[in-house]
Amino acid sequence: MKIYYLFIYTLIFTSCSSNLSPNLSFSSEVPDTWSSPLPKQESFTGKWWEVFSDTLFNQFFNEFVDSNPDLLSISQQVESSNLLAKINGATRSPNVSVAAGGSSRLQNLSAFGFSLSSLGIGGGGSDSSSTDQVVSFTSDNYNTALAMQWEIDVWGKLRNQRKAAYKNFEATTNELAYLRFSLSTQFATSYYTAVESEMQFRLAEEITASLKGVRDVVSERYGRGLTSSLDLRLAEASLANSKLQLVDRSIQKNRSLRALESLLGKYPSATIQVSKNLPNDIPPITAGIPSDLVKRRPDVIAAVNKIEAASYEHAQSQRNLFPSFSLTASGGTSASELKDVLNGDYSVWNLGANISAPIFQGRRLRNNVLLKEKQFNLAEIDALRIMIRAFSEVEQALFIQHEIIAQRDAVKTAEEQAKAAYDLAFDRYQKGLVDLVTVLNSQNQWRNSQSVKISIQNLHVNSYTSLLLALGGKF
Repeated sequence: MKIYYLFIYTLIFTSCSSNLSPNLSFSSEVPDTWSSPLPKQESFTGKWWEVFSDTLFNQFFNEFVDSNPDLLSISQQVESSNLLAKINGATRSPNVSVAAGGSSRLQNLSAFGFSLSSLGIGGGGSDSSSTDQVVSFTSDNYNTALAMQWEIDVWGKLRNQRKAAYKNFEATTNELAYLRFSLSTQFATSYYTAVESEMQFRLAEEITASLKGVRDVVSERYGRGLTSSLDLRLAEASLANSKLQLVDRSIQKNRSLRALESLLGKYPSATIQVSKNLPNDIPPITAGIPSDLVKRRPDVIAAVNKIEAASYEHAQSQRNLFPSFSLTASGGTSASELKDVLNGDYSVWNLGANISAPIFQGRRLRNNVLLKEKQFNLAEIDALRIMIRAFSEVEQALFIQHEIIAQRDAVKTAEEQAKAAYDLAFDRYQKGLVDLVTVLNSQNQWRNSQSVKISIQNLHVNSYTSLLLALGGKF
């Protein structure tokens, strides 16, 4: 049965109730199987990094998870996103506040034309220059109040706002989960790159020691007059070139070790001790069917979460055009004496209901509806782009893994044959049956095949982590 993106989305996410419906139709059909052949065994479950059976790597990996600043930052971002979702989703709840206060005021009646003289109080005598006294008085007030305001969600505006907030939180959480997984696989890649560099350096040391042995044999034969100076010069040149290669391998080793130490938050001294060998027996991964990718890759799930959030935000923007209803209530006490502020006889209260409707706002609300619709369409486009990229990454990772396995089998045969050829050539050279060039060429082929074998081992590790990341891992 052919599966379309729209069918996948409808099957998995059916709880989003809003005015806009996602339309993730794709120009071509999603196949039932991946293009490259899949391993027949089940994927390794649980802690994926333990598939390498490397105790030292497990130790460093746990240290990386506990101390890497990027991973610690992700944890804080998840918590911050959760708090933001709670803040944005709290609008459906009533606002309740409590207050207490006291005041003292001095007032006068001069504005009303009252004075002591006009009231026949004071101001007697014949001194007409005396100024009339102003009537004034003081008043005290002490009060307590418990107030509540609640917007009644008649149209579902606040409900959609709350759902949008939590869908945005889910999207952020899934994006950060995938980022965390990506950083973890990158650490595995960096670690085994350092292991490969160590192995290549040791191989370069072996090559230098081997060529020194060849040079000594040639020098001894030259001293006995059994070979020409040409052979001696070739042997010396090969030894010198191997020393150059040894220096280059040393630089690569130190660079990779310092990079690893930096990831672990250590001083980059290039002194960290890594595993001696690369993993050999890595269990295969079952990739499942392409449609499963929508269910298991956090970044794809996040893209769909964003579509749902945009849909709820669009629904909210439409409901902003409707009237709003709210209830207000307050109760408390009000007294002129502080001692009476807790006396129930001085109680006061107020109840009210409000309705407000937008009439003219310069088309701000209607333009906001159009904006949310465009953002919804953009979320659909982004989701489609992420899905296509995810399918491409899995197909490429499967193809690379399949080819690396074929390379691994071929290089194993090449190494065995090159080693046998070198042993035979060196034995015949000592007997005078072949020249030194044959010995050096056969040794070069043997050592190159050893180096390629190490590189392919590391590529196999990298392809495993790349495929695991492309499939979304196990969360």
